[in-house]
Amino acid sequence: MSPGPARRDAFFWGDNGEARFCLVTHAPTSPPRGALLFVHPFAEEMNRSRRMASLAAQTFAAQGWTVLQMDLHGCGDSAGDFGDASWNGWLSDLDRAHAWLQHHTPQPVAVWSLRAGSLLATDWLESRHMALPHLCWQPVLSGTQYLTQFLRIRLGADLAASSQSSQVLNGLRQALQAGKSISVGGYWLNADLAQALEKTQLRPPSAATGQPLSLLEVSSGNAPALTPAAANWLKKAADAGHLVDGQAVPGAKFWQSAEVETAPALVEPSLQALRSWAP
Repeated sequence: MSPGPARRDAFFWGDNGEARFCLVTHAPTSPPRGALLFVHPFAEEMNRSRRMASLAAQTFAAQGWTVLQMDLHGCGDSAGDFGDASWNGWLSDLDRAHAWLQHHTPQPVAVWSLRAGSLLATDWLESRHMALPHLCWQPVLSGTQYLTQFLRIRLGADLAASSQSSQVLNGLRQALQAGKSISVGGYWLNADLAQALEKTQLRPPSAATGQPLSLLEVSSGNAPALTPAAANWLKKAADAGHLVDGQAVPGAKFWQSAEVETAPALVEPSLQALRSWAP
């Protein structure tokens, strides 16, 4: 018998400044096969990804997976301002989310992350010496490169293409290095968060070998293929002894679209990975 329809429960966990908005999606009519901790993207990419993340969570839950989506400190509907968020604070939020899943679900926990959420997720796993199966959607591989891309939002299309762009970018970085906060695309970015982001890279986990890792990317070409950087990362992870698979699927880059878009082709290979982790 297949699992029943997914149910969604929304609640705030914690009081006042510690309140975190949580959305749990699960199939109540059958025992769960596993639990997924979703680590959302950075800044506006989070909002633009909500529809796709919701659709995927409901499909995963219908197959027996309990999915916890927590808005991190200063993000979404959680307490605090984005300008006051910190990398270490977000790591602590993941501790809390993981503890909630361990307390409320008897099945093993896996991690599902999107974009820069993959940087945070891998840093969390590494710093906590944890080895959990990890499903990475369109992961950011370099915090330094991602921060540069984020700062370019401040420049606008015209200035980004001009000869002054490097000078302006350097000025923004100098402001952050001096401990100042800057406004980018409607978000206040503080120096501590920017510096922590810039130091991160997506590295194969070192806590243990044999960790399952599945990396999926969206490609707009007629013959979808992983980017060379992602393929190289998977090779390094495989050489380190991890159980890896990677695939590119056709679809829209929903995390950067001003319109609400989705990439449904991401779901089936994700389910294949999940089934291999918890048959």
